[in-house]
Amino acid sequence: MLPLAFTLILILIAAYFLNNRELMSPAVLYSGAFAFSGLWALAYAGKWFLEPSSLTVLVLVGGGLEFIFVTWFIHLFFSSIRSKQVVNEQDLTRAVDNQKLNVGKEKIEEWTVATWKIVLILVVLIVGIFYTIYEIKKIGGGMSLGDAIYYVRVQTIFTVNGNTLPRSVSIIRNFSLSCGFFFGYLLVREFVYFHKFSLSNVFIVLLAIVTTLLMGDRTEMVVVLIAIFCYYYCLLRTKSNWSKPNNKKFIAGVVIVGTIVLLVFPPIANMLGRESDAGSNSLDYLSVYIGAEIKNLDIFLRTTTIPVTGSVWGSQTFVNILPWFAKIFNFTLPPEGLTLPYQTVNGVYLGNVYTTYYAYLYDFGIWGVFTLVPIMAGISQLFFERIRVTKNPNHVPYSILIYSNIVSSLVLSFFSNKFFEQIFARQFVLIIFFWVFLNFFIFETGLRQSRGK
Repeated sequence: MLPLAFTLILILIAAYFLNNRELMSPAVLYSGAFAFSGLWALAYAGKWFLEPSSLTVLVLVGGGLEFIFVTWFIHLFFSSIRSKQVVNEQDLTRAVDNQKLNVGKEKIEEWTVATWKIVLILVVLIVGIFYTIYEIKKIGGGMSLGDAIYYVRVQTIFTVNGNTLPRSVSIIRNFSLSCGFFFGYLLVREFVYFHKFSLSNVFIVLLAIVTTLLMGDRTEMVVVLIAIFCYYYCLLRTKSNWSKPNNKKFIAGVVIVGTIVLLVFPPIANMLGRESDAGSNSLDYLSVYIGAEIKNLDIFLRTTTIPVTGSVWGSQTFVNILPWFAKIFNFTLPPEGLTLPYQTVNGVYLGNVYTTYYAYLYDFGIWGVFTLVPIMAGISQLFFERIRVTKNPNHVPYSILIYSNIVSSLVLSFFSNKFFEQIFARQFVLIIFFWVFLNFFIFETGLRQSRGK
């Protein structure tokens, strides 16, 4: 395991310097996620009897290298275009000087949302929380709220048409989540450019997190927090016109917040009725969610012939979009959802997550890795390049909202197939629709108050 962990760290270092030390570049996020997981797996290698097979090493190293090279080539292409645009300026000296100017001198306008709009959104979110609790308790019968949440979550993940919540709850959840991302951006923008923040924005983000926790999913809480870090980094970089980055403070902040999130993971598990999957101590518990994926992937590759025959095309990779296609094109899906067997080694519980590569290998074999990884890398890098040229929009830019979700899917790629589950999903289409609505509601109704600064 030591050579693999060392190689994953080298891939991260290469990605960092190939991408001009941009921490939010897709390659750094993706390789960093697997390097972090690799270190945890190394720490538990003896306990888990982890000696990765050659196929496991090929997948992890090959997939990582493929990702950083695809993103690097795309970055070189857009960098050459930007260089030509500067050279074509009539006054090259003036262009270079302008490039050094702080974006803050462009007259960034402060956005102040009308009070009645904030109150209306807060009321909708609060009513949605109580309605969600009511529906969860109704399905859970006499269960406690935590047990009912866990029961509903299991039904939702492992069956296509289980005893799940009504469609109205799903719509409320998606609206709440879209508000979390949207007002999270407003919160960070206000802090970066005007060094203050509105409590109303904080409350909306917190209510969005509460709604996601009611669905039994701690991951979406992490997704929202990652999005806020993404906004903060990208707005700071935009403010400095993407000059040479100074990452020390940002890295320190990420480490502090990340440590806090990891510390609260076990208590939140207990609240959501998931006591049974906790380890003997906090580190053992966290190892299941951070390092065991590599061991589980190795077990899968050693014991399974890939691709798995007899399954529906893309059943694991495109699990959240296939039901939509099934309705449109009138074909039937099997009742099973994700096939994620729980693993134990020497009596040690390892959970049922296998890294993002598991789905590709399950559905398409080794070629799934070398075809789907470039798609993931290409889409991610294209949105990142778009963000780099977005300067002073008059509304919340969709590019950064979408990229913040891509960022979380890349950060969590060591965990599971978050990119294709999260981005290629009907839920995400609905969230984008709500973003369009919120931009119109906040900025286009003519009732927004604003003042320039």
